[in-house]
Amino acid sequence: MRQQKRFQEFLSEKKLKKTAQRSHVWETLLEADDHPSVEEIRERLIEKGHRIGLSTIYRTLKILLESGMIRQAMHDGTTRYEPLISQPNHIHFICNRCGDTEEFPSRRIERLIAAETEKYEFQPVFSRYAIYGSCRTCGREEAEATGLGEDERQRKILARDALELTLAVERRGYSFYTNASKKTRDPGGRRMFEELAAEEAGHMDRLRGEYKALLAEHRWLRREPARLPVSRKIADRIFPERDLLSIDVRDAMTHVEALHLAMDIERKSHKFFNDFAKQLDDPRGRKIFREFAREERSHLESLRDEYERLVEAENAVTDA
Repeated sequence: MRQQKRFQEFLSEKKLKKTAQRSHVWETLLEADDHPSVEEIRERLIEKGHRIGLSTIYRTLKILLESGMIRQAMHDGTTRYEPLISQPNHIHFICNRCGDTEEFPSRRIERLIAAETEKYEFQPVFSRYAIYGSCRTCGREEAEATGLGEDERQRKILARDALELTLAVERRGYSFYTNASKKTRDPGGRRMFEELAAEEAGHMDRLRGEYKALLAEHRWLRREPARLPVSRKIADRIFPERDLLSIDVRDAMTHVEALHLAMDIERKSHKFFNDFAKQLDDPRGRKIFREFAREERSHLESLRDEYERLVEAENAVTDA
């Protein structure tokens, strides 16, 4: 009641109307145990059966700011409000790594600020006190990352980079096969390209799952710089965009011709991963990329078997 009376006295002093709407807005702020935005204030008023327009809420908040009874601050890009007479001032701890915010209320800080503003005859309207650093969670993750040992840390970073690179390569293949299936009018060729695109999509799903699992287990990896060159640049060395766009995917391309084209692409991919592994000094990196090369070779061999089967079938029809 004392807070409401103070607000009514301020309205009288400024010769402003004492309306029920203004009282409801002020009461909602006093009841809040957080820092509501204008939209949240309106929602809480509606929940209590008070339908008050946004313009009235904004005008009331402006009056309250002028009175010094509330303050506004930006949190997560949104302007929020809190009363000054029912809560001590807050210091906001803001994590540089994850962006989380925690509050530390302090009556002592409130008294100090009040004394200093009075000393300088300054009328505060807006204030925000923030300390930037690392939160508990990020601090524990840093400790975890440090506790892994340098060799293990580097292995995790390399695994992350390798997954990002392979995803970029698979994405190029998927885009090419998908676009090729739309260009080809021959039913067999279209079906073959659609199957190849589906295989690439399956590879990407598996790799994404591994990638998400790795980052979920070791969140500190999100902040570690890459050890390998930019994935997009490496992917372009395997499948240059201009080369893929220049490949002549004809309307009448048959399923045999589509397979032949896919074999050429997979052959390049296998060769790149194999050669890339040889260039790496780190034995762990060589092992990862040799595994990728083996997977590409296995895929290439499957395509080759399918190609030979189809060629034999077509030859048998021709001979007949």
